[in-house]
Order: sequence, then C-alpha cells, then structure tokens
Amino acid sequence: MTELEQLRHRRELVILAAELQRANVVRRLDRVQENPARKILGLAATVVKRPAMVSLGGAAMRFAVRAWRKRSARKKLAQH
Repeated sequence: MTELEQLRHRRELVILAAELQRANVVRRLDRVQENPARKILGLAATVVKRPAMVSLGGAAMRFAVRAWRKRSARKKLAQH
C-alpha cells in the first residue's frame, strides 16, 4: 500500500467518524426535543403566564420534576 493510498484510507476513516458523530448528535438532539418532561415544562411556562392557570402550571411543573427525578434515579441505578 503506497503512502497516497494510506492517506486516502485515513481520510475515509476520518470522514466516516465525523458522519457517525454527526448522526449521534442529531439523534441526541431529537431525543431531547421529544422528551415529554421538556414538553410539559414548556406548556407549564406558557400556562403560568395566565393568572387563572397558575395552579395548573405548578402541578405540571411538579409532575415534570418528579418524572425527571425518577428517571435520574433509574439511570444512576443502572450505572452501578
């Protein structure tokens, strides 16, 4: 294998690694955007702006925080 062929092969590997990393980042961003807790927090933020809906917004916030804590606890247990 000549030096030029080696460089081409390395270039292909670098491009492949970059494409895989990009796909991983896109997948993670999609998961964050699809997260139900994030949607509830966004809904709660818009609801809190309306005085009559403050209690519902607070309930949604508590629900979201509780769901997030449970999820975090599950992740910590899974790691150990």
